Amino acid sequence: MSSTHKDLKVRMVQQLADVFGRVVGLKRAGRLDEAVELVQTTSLHLFGPMWETLTRHDASSAAMMLGSREKVSACAMLTQHRAELDDLRGEVWKAQAGYKRALELHLEAARLGADVDVATRSALKALRPRVDESKLSKSYQMQLERIDGHR
Repeated sequence: MSSTHKDLKVRMVQQLADVFGRVVGLKRAGRLDEAVELVQTTSLHLFGPMWETLTRHDASSAAMMLGSREKVSACAMLTQHRAELDDLRGEVWKAQAGYKRALELHLEAARLGADVDVATRSALKALRPRVDESKLSKSYQMQLERIDGHR
């Protein structure tokens, strides 16, 4: 990987950390609409017009379109934050679908790496109680079992 490519990844991670910190702050302040807007704006900024396409495809297809673990992880985190905001706004069905999609995207990111990183493990731990795992594909269920076995 070139140093320029690595620098871009580091910048993306730093920008996302800043955005997620601001989203958490807005949630705590009860400014949910602003938090939703920030997540949406960030999604469009990072992925451009592709964002709408990504949201229409299953997690596996979205991961193939994105291509890298970092991009899939970013998409998963944005999806997870949006689901949490939908939940706080009382949009239960939308939140449940978002939690499931975020879990699937995190699993896709894990597939793209040599190991399951701390951030992905943390996200999986937070999402699993919110998702009916029996509604996941068998491959995702098996992947969760493998990850649990490698603690």
